[in-house]
Amino acid sequence: MPRYWGLDLHKRYVHACEWVTATQKERHFRFPNTPEGWAQFAAGELGPDCWVAIEVTGSAFEVHDWLSPRVGRVLLANPVELKRLGSGRHTDRVDAARLAKMLAMGILPTVWVPPPAVREVRRLLRYRHSLQVSRTRAYNQARAVLRRHGIHLPSRAELPEQLTEAHWRALPGGDRVILASAVAQVVRLGQELAALDAEILRRVASYPEVGRLLTITGVGPITAATLWAFIGDAARFPNAKCLARYAGLDPSVHQSGESHYQGAISRNGNGLLRACLVEAAHVVARFDAGGLGAFFRRKLPQLGYKRAVVALARKLLVVAWRLMLRGDTYRAARMKTVRNKRWALQKLQEQALDWEARIRRLLAIGVEESASRDRTKVPA
Repeated sequence: MPRYWGLDLHKRYVHACEWVTATQKERHFRFPNTPEGWAQFAAGELGPDCWVAIEVTGSAFEVHDWLSPRVGRVLLANPVELKRLGSGRHTDRVDAARLAKMLAMGILPTVWVPPPAVREVRRLLRYRHSLQVSRTRAYNQARAVLRRHGIHLPSRAELPEQLTEAHWRALPGGDRVILASAVAQVVRLGQELAALDAEILRRVASYPEVGRLLTITGVGPITAATLWAFIGDAARFPNAKCLARYAGLDPSVHQSGESHYQGAISRNGNGLLRACLVEAAHVVARFDAGGLGAFFRRKLPQLGYKRAVVALARKLLVVAWRLMLRGDTYRAARMKTVRNKRWALQKLQEQALDWEARIRRLLAIGVEESASRDRTKVPA
């Protein structure tokens, strides 16, 4: 009979609970979240007869990879579903025991464990999104400084190309400092985003699914990489409804007795995938002459522009999933546009950096700056 374990991961320690089915009792203890602590735990407690449940956190996938060859099964639990099924109490003991008991009863809500290549691209995409947010914040800060003094740049103006000497002179000293800092951040983060885009596309360019996604009007290289990474194995979704629920594009449902009402989208799924789909849907609505464009034009009078775009985003997700599942290309693909996308993809791949060499340069700069500070210290 398997032994059932629930592990609650924390930064400095791991709370472990074994659910002993024979006596219906819990056994709790903690061990350090260090390589030595894990090695001691595996040597003293684990074996091929052990089943382990872990809630998905920042390091859960790495723990899964480390435990898999040492135990019978490792399952990763969906934290959103666990929260819905919880009793409201939230302690290390309760969380670990709940994982072990649900694993023993076979009702643990699990997640798909992506392969390492998909996992790395997902993390790069999330980091790219955080850089985009930071760049937008700095850009808005720069425009706010200019607006305070009656300077209004054109919409979506590039910084610092649109700034002139007269703009700088119109600002007081403090706002000049803020504007200079914000513009420097915009420029630097733009360079980092370009380098990151090249690295992401270098990693996904060899996958045929990405090439098929590029045949959809409005889907560029980064959008295709996002769809490929977050859909993952297309066969894991039994139908389009499950896929839409995964992206949070399914309608929220309010049902009680004879009352039944469908509201706005649930937004319970992957937020980055949903945002990428909505952004791409705006382009598809304008330029697609195939089935997706016809769907949008049909829904526009019924729903209005915003809701029609969200409906189109869901349709776009389903079309992308079917292309990945069946190995087809988009029927209304424009060959010239597809060639341009592939050319852009190739160009971005060529711009990929040697990140290891870059790290070595940064480390060398850090050593030189440290030595320089030591030389400039005033002796006591």
